[in-house]
Amino acid sequence: MSQVSDDEGLLQAHIDGELDPASAAAFERRLAAEPGLRAQHDSLLSLRRLVRSIPADDVPLARLRTKIDATVNAPEVRRNWRALAAAALIGAVIGAAATFVFVRSELTRETSNLVVTNHIRGLLAPQPFDIASSDRHTIKPWFTSRLPESPPIVDLSGDGFTLVGGRVDVIGTEPVATVVYRHGGHTLSLTTLRGNETVLPGSVAGYNVRTWHAAEFTYVLVADLPDADLEAFRRAFVAGLAP
Repeated sequence: MSQVSDDEGLLQAHIDGELDPASAAAFERRLAAEPGLRAQHDSLLSLRRLVRSIPADDVPLARLRTKIDATVNAPEVRRNWRALAAAALIGAVIGAAATFVFVRSELTRETSNLVVTNHIRGLLAPQPFDIASSDRHTIKPWFTSRLPESPPIVDLSGDGFTLVGGRVDVIGTEPVATVVYRHGGHTLSLTTLRGNETVLPGSVAGYNVRTWHAAEFTYVLVADLPDADLEAFRRAFVAGLAP
């Protein structure tokens, strides 16, 4: 190994506090006696402080280069700044992306949990709806009088899913429309969200969740039915939306 490589390794170890006391004292004496080595040491410390000071949202490469160029003056360090800058940039971008994915996943999971919670609350109530009716022309205006807009109401009795009523649920702080159907002895809750929301499908607390987008709404269906039955409902509902 060359002397330059040895010094670089000692510099990193010294800055990281990895040298034993005797080796650290010997290296401190070298720093005091060798101005070039001291300059390299000080520049590396400045570079490390700079990289640690850059927030996650301050990662444009041009800005990073400008900051590092202004900080690093020692020729021994200049040849290595690109690798360090690249490592900092990649770490910041990966960290930000991982945070975004995690937060987004948690939000979509929270929506699923809230819809299922509303479904369970409806099952525990004396009846799972605020208005009891099998007539969509009765349920739709009832929603219109309570929400900014009423979702489409589809009569699926010909497909084995009987419309029995509707209720207003709350997702976060927003009131939303939930239409209630029955299939055999099972209750299905169809919650309508405004816009193209991302909701995590799957199973929550033993209830299956299926979601889809149509027109300007996101539909979230919850029931203790097999996926095949929920998919049959989805297909019939989408077909029923057609003019």
